Amino acid sequence: MAHSPMSPATRSVSWITLGIALVVMILVAVGIFYLKDSFPTNEDSVIEALETQNDSTEPAVIEEDLTAQSPDEFDQEIDAAFAELDASLAE
Repeated sequence: MAHSPMSPATRSVSWITLGIALVVMILVAVGIFYLKDSFPTNEDSVIEALETQNDSTEPAVIEEDLTAQSPDEFDQEIDAAFAELDASLAE
């Protein structure tokens, strides 16, 4: 069984594909690095919400945790987060 070497055309296509993949990865990395500071983080409110939750496994306690915030309040927070995101992207 003889191993056939790659033709020059196949070899150049491989290098072109590798180059394109490398350029795409670099662009994605630069985009992530540039945009990471433009997205608002709401870590304080997440930490506060986690601290106020009970760690009990009793169904009644879990239901209390779930009803601590109304769906309307949750929707308002989501809408505010999207509005803040839109404002930061518009800058």
